[in-house]
Amino acid sequence: MAAVVVCVVAVFAAAFIGVASLLHVDSTKGAPGEIGANVEPATEPLYVLLIGSDSRKGTALYTGKANEHAQTDQHSDIMTLVRVDPETYTITLVTVPRDTQLAGTGGKINDALAGGDPEEVVKVVERLTGTTVDYYMMTTFTSFESLVDDLGGTVVDVPLKITTDDPSTGRDVTVKPGESQLLNGSQTLVLARARKEYVEDQDALRQINVRNIEVSLIEKVLNDPTKIDEALIYLEEHTTTDMDYGLLTSIAADFLLHKDEVTIYSCTGPHTGSVNEAGLWVIPEDKETWSRLMETVDAGEDSSGIVALPSFPVS
Repeated sequence: MAAVVVCVVAVFAAAFIGVASLLHVDSTKGAPGEIGANVEPATEPLYVLLIGSDSRKGTALYTGKANEHAQTDQHSDIMTLVRVDPETYTITLVTVPRDTQLAGTGGKINDALAGGDPEEVVKVVERLTGTTVDYYMMTTFTSFESLVDDLGGTVVDVPLKITTDDPSTGRDVTVKPGESQLLNGSQTLVLARARKEYVEDQDALRQINVRNIEVSLIEKVLNDPTKIDEALIYLEEHTTTDMDYGLLTSIAADFLLHKDEVTIYSCTGPHTGSVNEAGLWVIPEDKETWSRLMETVDAGEDSSGIVALPSFPVS
């Protein structure tokens, strides 16, 4: 279940979503009740990058015009690096801020998906974090909504009233503030995308919501293992990944057996930035902070205090 993490996905982007991917299994190779039965269990930690694409293709907002944002290209606006430790049953979600600019480059790291290749996103994240990424899982606006709906929605806290368009329909969707709200796919996507409502620390606050969504998806599968077979089918249908299904199956089976031992940590990379000469918000590469953060993450320890989180405005 925790294995589900792998995620999000995400996206997300995410992936949020992707998070449940560690429960993924090739339905043509395993029957219900036989998950992980013939696979050696994993013992070493692994890293999965959950990628949420902002592509408008397949949505009501798509025009096909090259000069309009995310029309003919796309960006990885959600990047959650997930560490899964099958020995201690620890899952750590690490946000990789999309506006980060690698030293010596002119663009942001979310531009790496412009050509449509998630492997390019993996490369820039590995360079930034100094960590080898074992797998990726990617989702888009429409696939994220469908996955959340198929899984029965998410239960999350909504910090303040949010109104924005749903890319799938082009119509505005409003999500009201409140704790532990059950949101459908459209509402969950609105929460994952919203940032302008926060005025300051916009994307850092948005990414807190994204990680909360990812945790919700993990806990949904964790708390209702009877839905596992369905969850695996939905994940296969709505995400793109290079993960080895046999390995994921064995991890999922092991996490399910030890669900009471699962620990989930959540944190972010450096998110402090400024407006550059082109008028864009940019976060400079901070090798020292990333090194300290990933040292803690690699050790399987609570890394939430390495980079301070901003507070949501009072509604």
